[in-house]
Amino acid sequence: MSILLPAKYRDQILFKREPIFTAPVTPPGPGKKVYALTTEQINDIRRIRSERIELDPGMGGVVPTKIREWLQQGITVTSLDFMLTKQCNFQCTWCFAESGPRATEHLAYGRLEATIRQAAEIGTKLFILTGGEPLLYRDRASGKGFFDVVDCILDTYRTAGKEARILAFDDVALVTPEIAAKLAERRIGLCAKGDTLDEELQDYKLQKRGAFRQMMAGYRNLWQAGYGVRQELPIVVNSVLDHTTFEGMVDLHLWVREHGMEHSIVPVHYCGNAVGEDQEAGIHSPHVKVLYDLIARLDADRFGDPWVPWSAFSKNKTCNRNLSGLHIRSSGQVTACSESPGGSPGDPMRTDRYVFGDIHQADLTEIAGSAKLSDYRREFEAGLGRYVCNPEVCDLNKHDLCRGGCATRSAYSAMDYATGLISASTDLHRYSEFREDPLCPAWTVLAEQQGVLRPGLLDEIHARLVQTSARLDKARYQQRIPLHSARQSWSSSDSSRE
Repeated sequence: MSILLPAKYRDQILFKREPIFTAPVTPPGPGKKVYALTTEQINDIRRIRSERIELDPGMGGVVPTKIREWLQQGITVTSLDFMLTKQCNFQCTWCFAESGPRATEHLAYGRLEATIRQAAEIGTKLFILTGGEPLLYRDRASGKGFFDVVDCILDTYRTAGKEARILAFDDVALVTPEIAAKLAERRIGLCAKGDTLDEELQDYKLQKRGAFRQMMAGYRNLWQAGYGVRQELPIVVNSVLDHTTFEGMVDLHLWVREHGMEHSIVPVHYCGNAVGEDQEAGIHSPHVKVLYDLIARLDADRFGDPWVPWSAFSKNKTCNRNLSGLHIRSSGQVTACSESPGGSPGDPMRTDRYVFGDIHQADLTEIAGSAKLSDYRREFEAGLGRYVCNPEVCDLNKHDLCRGGCATRSAYSAMDYATGLISASTDLHRYSEFREDPLCPAWTVLAEQQGVLRPGLLDEIHARLVQTSARLDKARYQQRIPLHSARQSWSSSDSSRE
């Protein structure tokens, strides 16, 4: 790498691989639950998750019950991702997609055009355009670019008398006033990059000097075009949480919300390049639990936007991709998710189990109706954990609000039940067979319930967040206030009824 980690972060290790648990956790016994939710809490989650579907990949903002309605109507693919290109203006230290400035692999425009027509035929609701950096997409044969793909989607659906929503993952560094205006004109929802307000650290993470300033200029152009201001132009800032970005995440969250944007926080895990310093230095379930409790308090206090954190995602907006979505890689491979274990030649744990076809060899309609995809979805539905991701112990799972957190994290990362630390998984098939997201706050709640969480740990993490914030009223937020307690969660299995 050409840019080194800033000196002040080199010794910043959150746990130093010290055990989080004082004794092993055990699966909850009969009648015991990690999360027992009231009817009001369940309905609250459903309401919040249904507010804006454009904000979340894989229709994370739509309650699964709505998606099941669409499936019953015969819509086999409700959301479709296109990894338009591997080319990227940045080379993120944690990139899982092997993207970068020199990458050339991209989807041919002709295949995109045909696939979009097929998606309209089967009723796909949402398109997600990713990369690399999607704004860099350029098909060599036709000369078509990013906005040609967008207009193809809009025109195809308009001609068919249907409506399509479009979401783009974008690092905003290339967003000029002209590009911002084009995005706004087409009402494209944006999932934008932003990991820290520390300029030096952000440049390191993206491996490009001046990257932070380019991104800030892009944000200003988006705000000027109406993003963060007009309700029909949703924008969410997607932040990777690791040991270097952890302490600045609260101030970043305030900045995001103050500019009218939503905030999606993604705890880093063992995937792609995130197998060294980014994971070994230690983001674990207690960090997610304490951080979410604090930012949920801030959302209620500062922005009149109350929510209670339960899952591993902000506002409990768990991804629904594996229920009804598909991802098409720049190679043409069709998978369930951009990060799902796949047939990448460079993957040392290669598996074709989660590759359902290739758009160069078969139409989307054929792949969507294939026995392999159907069998996979049934397998995914049946895949349960024993500790926290199971309808018997978690009401999020029981009431179809969470399907095991992030399946990719279950595949690539594993919980050490004895220590509470996370290590690299050796079984990628946990992706569908045994899903227990090791970064879900529920692990911390379970350890509290069983009396094996290291004493004082959560208060220590909270104090660190407050002390390192440049924005918080330290007196007001000095005391940690969990928005739900282990005592409240530990309940009999019939405590929540609808």
